[in-house]
Amino acid sequence: MTHGAKKGSFYKGTSPKAILHQYDVLGDFYQLTLGPELVFSYGMWEEGDTLESAQLRKLDYHAEAAGATGVDRVLDVGCGYGTLLHRLVETHHVKRAVGITMSPGQAAWARDQHWPGCEVRAENWFDHQPDGPYDAIIAIEAIEHFAGNTMWRTRRVARYREFFQRCHSWLRPAGRLSLQANAWNDRGWLASLVLPPHRLASDGGGREARDRLGIKAVYGGVRNVREGLHASRKVFPECFLPTRAELTEAGRGLFHVVEARNDPNDGISTVESWMERAEANRARGAELIGESAVSDIIREQRTALRFMREGRFTVVRMVFEKV
Repeated sequence: MTHGAKKGSFYKGTSPKAILHQYDVLGDFYQLTLGPELVFSYGMWEEGDTLESAQLRKLDYHAEAAGATGVDRVLDVGCGYGTLLHRLVETHHVKRAVGITMSPGQAAWARDQHWPGCEVRAENWFDHQPDGPYDAIIAIEAIEHFAGNTMWRTRRVARYREFFQRCHSWLRPAGRLSLQANAWNDRGWLASLVLPPHRLASDGGGREARDRLGIKAVYGGVRNVREGLHASRKVFPECFLPTRAELTEAGRGLFHVVEARNDPNDGISTVESWMERAEANRARGAELIGESAVSDIIREQRTALRFMREGRFTVVRMVFEKV
């Protein structure tokens, strides 16, 4: 049984308790680091960007990739503080933007903005019952919550496929889903953690792949596993990253992939900015959530930054079109 699921119940991804920890308890500190847009996902960076401009570019990218400009109804799965909903209506002329989040705090904050044309529901996407078809769906760094922390690939793909099946049923014909995720290296989660960077960058064949790992590489792998476990216990419980291949497989027969891209540098630039703001707000953060929790967050960010620089995980952006 996957952690977070109750015996005899249908598994619905990350539990409400874990969501409260990540986004409501720790959220008081994250609000100090995310910038005025309060976007808790990696931006899209160009030369001379600030965190704010990179985040707005990312939101616009997904709106355009999903074909969400000037349409009637768009769904944002994992809407957070609702910034994308507001931008869809104000900038992309969407008539109605619906967002779902499991965080009561985020939902309350977004509702308090009273943005015209925006609806925020505090619910699990498994329970979502739309009152009409959607022209487009956007899911930015939400799918990491859908499979819990199961290590079994077949179970993860089955849970991702459930999401794609729901999206397929919610979308109009030829509707699009634009998705962004933290994703392991294509070699898979275990290799991503234990292999040295030069082995991750290879194609997986030849003599190099058969060579035994040296003591230094083994020690590094153990360290990576330890850091990953720390992050999953203290910052992101019940989360697991997919691979791009797993997402492609999960959507097969329901969607065809219009675009797929790896953007690790976007993750690196975003985390660097978050870390700078986190360090600058450490004292205030300690007052809000405690020094230990602040240290856990900064440690997780430091690990994420190293993992992306070493090619262990990346930022995947994929656009799916309903078939």
